[in-house]
Amino acid sequence: MPLSLAPAGTRVRVVDVRGGRGLVRRLAEMGIYPGAVVEVLSNWSGPVVVSVGGVRLGLGPGVAHKVLVEPVWGGV
Repeated sequence: MPLSLAPAGTRVRVVDVRGGRGLVRRLAEMGIYPGAVVEVLSNWSGPVVVSVGGVRLGLGPGVAHKVLVEPVWGGV
């Protein structure tokens, strides 16, 4: 599912980033790459606010829609 559809308060694992090389590289530099665990802090309106490695990031809805994620079950 796209990150833009993940509900606030959930932890998800990045599966893939669908975008050009520039977007993939920029997100990887921010810690969003396949295998990374991301906590969704806010996904109400406007940017999707996530926490990655203790850093809060705001992603626009279009960018968040290109990040494919899966739910993290358990204590990962």
